[in-house]
Amino acid sequence: MNTITTLIVILIVGALIYYVWQMYSKRKKTHESAPPAPADLHLENVGPGGMIRLMNVGQQMEEYDVRILSKSIYREGENAEWYELEGDNGDKKIWISLEHDDDLDVTIATRKLKLRDLPISRADLDNMDEQGAGEFVFEGKTYYYENSTEGSYFRNGDVSAENEDFFYYWEFETEGAGEFLTIEEWENGTIEATISYAIKESQVKVYSLGDNEAVG
Repeated sequence: MNTITTLIVILIVGALIYYVWQMYSKRKKTHESAPPAPADLHLENVGPGGMIRLMNVGQQMEEYDVRILSKSIYREGENAEWYELEGDNGDKKIWISLEHDDDLDVTIATRKLKLRDLPISRADLDNMDEQGAGEFVFEGKTYYYENSTEGSYFRNGDVSAENEDFFYYWEFETEGAGEFLTIEEWENGTIEATISYAIKESQVKVYSLGDNEAVG
């Protein structure tokens, strides 16, 4: 094989390699940039970096966008599990809880309080534990004791023993189960309360799933 023939062969092989590389890069780029299918744009699939819109929520029937900051997991016992999306609408933090019953139950919280902000004490909570009943009035609404038990929390969805935090919580509801007040006591002694209310899944529009758009 003379020099000219060798050069031609090298050029042909090089052109083939370049063509294959171009086709592979194009297919990879197309795959990576493809938006999630409409069926995948579901609230349960949203993670950190995702963007959603809440519609007609709260007493003022507000509507605003929320960027999701984190997605954590709560567990109670062997079977009960729910997710918490923490987000920001530009003015304040928003917490959205997702739990499957027959359908997807969605609750939204915009306030977190300390126990001292409520008209009950730690001793009152102990009494409700023992009696399995109780109530109190806060901001003109009566909250009725529903249940109390232990739970565990996995920040950012990292389900591992090293990332598991334990807490005890008391759950209260208004009549008609329209609003909820949950008090959590953590292992470090911190006690915080969250006021939330139920919304319909249809009141949430998903714009994007987040940093990792792929859905398994």
